[in-house]
Amino acid sequence: MTETAANPAPPSRKTLLWGSLAAVAVAAVAVVGFVLPAEYGIDPTGIGKALGLTKLAEPAENIYLARGKKRTNTLFALPTTDKPNAATLDRVLAANKLAMPAGAEVKTDRFTFELAPYEGIELKYVLAQGAPMIFAWTASKQVNVDMHAHPFQGGTDLTESYVIADLPGQTAAYVAPFTGIHGWYWQNRTLEPVTLTLNAAGAFTGSKIFDPAGEHDRALTPPASE
Repeated sequence: MTETAANPAPPSRKTLLWGSLAAVAVAAVAVVGFVLPAEYGIDPTGIGKALGLTKLAEPAENIYLARGKKRTNTLFALPTTDKPNAATLDRVLAANKLAMPAGAEVKTDRFTFELAPYEGIELKYVLAQGAPMIFAWTASKQVNVDMHAHPFQGGTDLTESYVIADLPGQTAAYVAPFTGIHGWYWQNRTLEPVTLTLNAAGAFTGSKIFDPAGEHDRALTPPASE
């Protein structure tokens, strides 16, 4: 039986091999030149940069963090050796040419909480515009933290974040840019319990806890030594 157009001869092994190699080569070029730059920002050939693909791999900035970064004289990072007390707060304010609001009373607070695996907790202080606080929090393992605030007038739509990161702790002074609630959301992203401890001093007038059951007023708890 002779071969016809309706019954073409099957391709030879050599033809199939070359076809497969060509397909692999095309796929490799696509991965190196387009997928890696766009998905991971890896651009060994320079094609991704030339085509603007590496921009696609850059994470979009959190809108609340972008808003918070525009603030000045708000968050002052401090060495972990600095004590979160009134004396240190006065020193930081003076060094930055800031002052305690007239009539403000500095209070102290201590908060401890054990986070179960993947559990989160949120604590906020009530601060008037211009009211400062100093704080130091530590965790027995690194946690994900979002330090943020929002005003009473405007609510959560006007939230500003000042730190979003995975950290084992944070020591800083903070001056409220508006009257509202100011604090942190911490989440344990490990499979083991994490103990969280916060010490703070400042012109706050109250505190609140936010958990799966909702929002709760929380009494300030000065350290036992006071």
